Amino acid sequence: MARSIRATSLLLIALGVAAPALPASAAAANAGGATPGGEPPTQTQGQAAPAGGSVGGAAPGAVPAPTQHATSARTGGALAGAKPPRRRHRAVRRRTVRAPTTTRSPANSTPPQATPTTVPGVFPVQGPYSFGGPDARFGAGRVGHIHQGQDVVAASGQAIVAPVAGTVMWEANQPSAAGIYLVEHGADGRDYVFMHIKDHTLQVRVGDALAPGEQLAQVGATGDASGPHLHFEIWVGGWRVNAASQPIDPLADLQAWDPTA
Repeated sequence: MARSIRATSLLLIALGVAAPALPASAAAANAGGATPGGEPPTQTQGQAAPAGGSVGGAAPGAVPAPTQHATSARTGGALAGAKPPRRRHRAVRRRTVRAPTTTRSPANSTPPQATPTTVPGVFPVQGPYSFGGPDARFGAGRVGHIHQGQDVVAASGQAIVAPVAGTVMWEANQPSAAGIYLVEHGADGRDYVFMHIKDHTLQVRVGDALAPGEQLAQVGATGDASGPHLHFEIWVGGWRVNAASQPIDPLADLQAWDPTA
């Protein structure tokens, strides 16, 4: 059988008969590297390769893709005839990060007035006194806490008076710390605390209305005290009402109320 096929081929060559030509589509597929029996490519000559298409880019004779100029510019080598990139966007970026200019007030403008931190009142101790040393100041360190008031050092028995109008809201005795103490709710909304009061000298009770300068008790050394003095506190937001309640340094008020200042 093989000899018959070979003989037939030799006969055809001898007679000058050419082998049949392949179809044009099949030839094109083989030229492009298609596998036998595969679909021929649909791209025709003269069309650009789709963006992101196969490696090799546009077909011969095609116009370069529009994105080539931007790509070349980004890589540092603009194509011949390409315009340099505009600097307008870079200038805008520099302006956006520039620190804002401070606006100054006119020279003849009046500066805002500071809000007063004190209220009119009467000094709470009648007679000679002192503010003691650094340990007597608001914020001074204590074991497990800080000093929440200002100490007014005075002789035992000197009068303690209400600094502002208000109402007696609390009265108690704490032998290990504050001793006998009193709390006044002031008409100004703040609460005033008087500690280390001398025993058996209270002249007011809870609920009593108070006038500025009205006597409350006498200076003593009850509780945890090394000597006679008045521990004086001012609270805003209520006396130990909630987390918003807090004591403030009463020294400014005391100095403003000092009759000898």
